[in-house]
Amino acid sequence: MVYLSFEWIGWMVGVTAVFWATPQPFKLMSLAIATAVFLIIYDPISCGILVLLTLITYGAARLPFTESKRLILGLTPIFILLFGYKALSKFSGNDLLTGTIIPLGLSYYTLRCAHYLIETYKGNSKQIPLLDLVAYLFFLPTIFIGPIHRQPEFSRDLRRHRWNSELFSEGIERIIYGYFKIAVLGNFLISRIFAESSDRISEDGSILAGYLLMVQIGLNLYFQFSGFSDIAIGFARLLGFRVLENFNWPYFKSNISAFWNSWHISLTSWCRDYVYGPVVAITRSPSLGSIATLIAVALWHEISIRYLLWGLYHGLGIILWQKGSQYWRRYPIENPTLRFLIKVSSIALTTHYVWFGFYLVREIQF
Repeated sequence: MVYLSFEWIGWMVGVTAVFWATPQPFKLMSLAIATAVFLIIYDPISCGILVLLTLITYGAARLPFTESKRLILGLTPIFILLFGYKALSKFSGNDLLTGTIIPLGLSYYTLRCAHYLIETYKGNSKQIPLLDLVAYLFFLPTIFIGPIHRQPEFSRDLRRHRWNSELFSEGIERIIYGYFKIAVLGNFLISRIFAESSDRISEDGSILAGYLLMVQIGLNLYFQFSGFSDIAIGFARLLGFRVLENFNWPYFKSNISAFWNSWHISLTSWCRDYVYGPVVAITRSPSLGSIATLIAVALWHEISIRYLLWGLYHGLGIILWQKGSQYWRRYPIENPTLRFLIKVSSIALTTHYVWFGFYLVREIQF
């Protein structure tokens, strides 16, 4: 199942039609059932795991223990499943296993379960009825690609839920926008036209060839991933829900910290809240917090040496920028032309730093 298939378009159209045709008291149930049917058809193991995690999450929040014990008992099986599957798929050495072992959407719904438990523990979110939790976790638009939307905002939309023609129209526009990014900008212009042009003007193995490949990887990754997110966000709006934005023009940011605040926002904000904050609170070191956060982002993608190095690469980049910005703030530049040139240069440097990291992840195979 891929977003560019007519099959997925059929699911979006069918689920949306059934959802709005269902009487209000049964809308949530119909959407959860549709998601369960989807998972049973395409990945029944994932459906079973999601059911299990839903029960664990719901039960852990209500155990007759202290808040900290409930949190530990809930989070432990969630992260064992997530990182156990990722480690098994990486180190199994079985090509078939490697290609199929990670259940559909596991990386996304485990973090939603953890988010709900942590927010309940912190007192920022009240315990919700089982049906509301099921609706939150069995939410088809974001089930296997994200964004990792937050439970309080989802519950707010539940309370206010009604037909909104403007939101519905926004959803259609956003879906078209996402498909344009993936099919036209990513697949056609970058993966085909740009790649063919690069092959003609550069020799294989040359520095220019490596540079053009790096640019191709960086641009295609953005168009594909942000396009997927646009489709998921648009699908959610067709159903009357607003979910968290996932990208905010990341390649136009002038420093690496701003980049990570605008790239895969739902994941980086999750890690900032639940990794960076606690690490800084314990160590009083923003630098350690940055390193830990980017390592968490990296290992969420894949448990491997290459992603560990990628996380360290970006963590060190943020630390260097933080240290440098403290110095630059002492010497403000008054000349507007010079400020503009520095701004443009900073954007170019940041973008190439990010692209080089993507290139290394692709080229390093360990």
